[in-house]
Amino acid sequence: MNSLRLAVIGGGHLGKIHVRLARELPDVELLAVVEPDAAAARRLEDEFNCRVVDDVAAIERAVDAAIIAAPTQTHFQIATGLLSKGVHTFVEKPITTTAPQADHLIHLAERNHVVLQVGHVERFNPAFEQAAREVPVARFFEATRASVYTFRSTDVGVVHDMMIHDIDLVCSLTRSPLVDARATGVAVFGPHEDIAEARLEFADGTVASLRASRCSFQAARQVAWYGEKGYVSADLAAGRLQTVGLSPLVDLGSHRNVEALGSEPCTAIREDLFGSVLPRKTHEVKPQNAIAAEQRDFLQAIRTGQPPRVSGRDGRRAVSIAQAVVESINEHRWADGSGHRVGAQTQRLSILPAALRYAG
Repeated sequence: MNSLRLAVIGGGHLGKIHVRLARELPDVELLAVVEPDAAAARRLEDEFNCRVVDDVAAIERAVDAAIIAAPTQTHFQIATGLLSKGVHTFVEKPITTTAPQADHLIHLAERNHVVLQVGHVERFNPAFEQAAREVPVARFFEATRASVYTFRSTDVGVVHDMMIHDIDLVCSLTRSPLVDARATGVAVFGPHEDIAEARLEFADGTVASLRASRCSFQAARQVAWYGEKGYVSADLAAGRLQTVGLSPLVDLGSHRNVEALGSEPCTAIREDLFGSVLPRKTHEVKPQNAIAAEQRDFLQAIRTGQPPRVSGRDGRRAVSIAQAVVESINEHRWADGSGHRVGAQTQRLSILPAALRYAG
């Protein structure tokens, strides 16, 4: 098999991770890294002993595949150029800033018969993978995602930066279309929302409650959902999950007639509720590098023709819902002390103490 010629575009925090891992991929030649900042380019050359160029145009006709880890606002332009020239393209999340832009990239990939994959890395998190096997369909999904302010991805708000991970996860558990999105949020440091909370409703009745903050003093990456056959909660950072299943007693529907039960059966159920009735288990998950796993998935899609786990259409769906969340944030405005309604961004400084309390 011929070696696959690969470029990584963007030499920031995430780009450096992709570079380091790509160097370890079998039958892959890291042809170049694209980084326009001269100082950052020198650091990349020193650390990885690799070729660094300052413009995508210098390599887009020489590579077979590319990983885009540049700022979100540049994804559309860079990916358009690569896909138009028949380059297999991996785009870090979010795929683009708007759904129409994503539609254009999907069309280009299909027209040129190349892979378009989106870097929703939590799909490859082993804790989520096992949780999805335990309870494969969600009816009520909740997620909390929080971090300190890193000064990265400031060209978009927390919805496109962080919440979109959990939007993609709930979308992977229900293929039903979104019918309603209600959200609120607040900007703390810049023009975009830094804290957001959203409630999503899907046509099949699935509901998702999502919270995200990039101004928190306590990091969190937690998801949980209820399905028809049980409940699962996962700490995506620690790699642990808990499940609650259904015993035959509950599965057969006897819980619907609890008023007809005598005192002794009720006492027995209460005393052993999370034992034999609703059996609870704690699972430790074997760790794996999720970014390395998604890189391998990208290569497999290129070499076998099988679709990637997170396709361009998956990325487009997540962006479309993220747009709906941001639109709802902009519609639901904060009221100031005089009763006037003002935008969340205008109200940034006066509500900062409360915002930080909420973020924690």
